[in-house]
Amino acid sequence: MRALQLHAARDLRLDELPDPRPGPGEIVVRVERALTCATDAKMFRTGRHPALGPLPALFGHEAAGTVEALGEGVRGLRAGDRVVVANSAPCGACSPCRRGRQSLCRSLVYLTGAFAELLLVPAAIVATNVLLVPDGVPAEHAAMVEPVACALHGAERSGAAPDDIVVVLGGGLQGCIIAATLAERGCRVWLSDPRESRRRRASDFGAERTFDAARDEVSIEAIRDETAEGLGADVVIEAVGRPEAWQAAVRLASPGAEVLLHGGCPAGSEVILPTDPLHYGELTIRGSYHHTPGAVRSALDLIARRALPLGELLGSSVSLADVPAALAVAGEKHPVAVA
Repeated sequence: MRALQLHAARDLRLDELPDPRPGPGEIVVRVERALTCATDAKMFRTGRHPALGPLPALFGHEAAGTVEALGEGVRGLRAGDRVVVANSAPCGACSPCRRGRQSLCRSLVYLTGAFAELLLVPAAIVATNVLLVPDGVPAEHAAMVEPVACALHGAERSGAAPDDIVVVLGGGLQGCIIAATLAERGCRVWLSDPRESRRRRASDFGAERTFDAARDEVSIEAIRDETAEGLGADVVIEAVGRPEAWQAAVRLASPGAEVLLHGGCPAGSEVILPTDPLHYGELTIRGSYHHTPGAVRSALDLIARRALPLGELLGSSVSLADVPAALAVAGEKHPVAVA
């Protein structure tokens, strides 16, 4: 089979590899569509991620396709089934899993290898996070289950309630799905992003108002001034992944607000936060990482209902050979044709 392997930072090669054979509990999926994303771009640039393992490593983690072969003991699937494969599975037995915090599983099994003609899926993921794709759902939409699940997990972690003013920093896929989820919940969602095209798109995903990026004192105050008495938002969600955006999120929060740090910053990043609003304003600051099996199922349900214009979040289709160039430019979503 043809498959992309990361040999070193910025060294992603299209290699010829032996076709995978499923072991007990495993399946092989013939990939119809995979998606590029910002996480892929970061892994491409740095050559590091917990999911990668030693290099050279298979690459890509968002895929939909058809079951090609099944290992011994697999139940509920058959050859030819259209499936979407989530990129991890929790163990279900460790302390975080027992407390319902599966995204923090201490033995999380990751999946890589979506940028290939054939994808070997580990038994733990087959048992937990391989789902049948409903009829009529395009493969490129089904492959969005993983990022949509991450956004749904973040929205749930935010604690936002109906009528809350929620400021979302970042108008990428994560920001748009979070905005749509909370708008459906009855929140008044405001979204901030430096790109006018993303601000226009955010309106299609339920944002009541949009603003330029909260990048300095003037732009932060411009958003705060629009809130009741200029005190700030009830909930602020950072979906950018930069330390300065984490700082802006705290400065946009009203006393008693919830601040969700959803975007992952580069490894080794540090943030200095003002103490007054944290202490005297009793802010609640939470992180949000990854997804859970429940969020994966909710994501597929949302996609199947065609409730959102998901096509607006996808760029042009590229071939396997074009993936390195796409990742070198940006971390946008591109459907990867591997058929």
